[in-house]
Amino acid sequence: MNPTPPAEPPTLEDIAAAGDRRLRAADRLKKSSEELKELVLDALREGRYRPTDVAKASKWTGAHVRKMAREAGIEPDERYEERAARLRKPHTDQPGSPA
Repeated sequence: MNPTPPAEPPTLEDIAAAGDRRLRAADRLKKSSEELKELVLDALREGRYRPTDVAKASKWTGAHVRKMAREAGIEPDERYEERAARLRKPHTDQPGSPA
């Protein structure tokens, strides 16, 4: 929602105040993202929940959660190794398959 433009042009103080609000919001977002990342990685390390459920609860994509996990040194659980390996293999066109 866009605020109604003021009757007078903005002052430098108005612009500075809006810039300060944006920086505070960006700082809060970064802090909350870092906190969420730690919770997600802790949950993956513990192995109590399925990675898919952790990703859904975090509101991050599965790909993003997997990337964070690999960067943190968390490898796929052996229950998911076959699927992970299958997803990593490059897909090649097989003879007789539609293009």
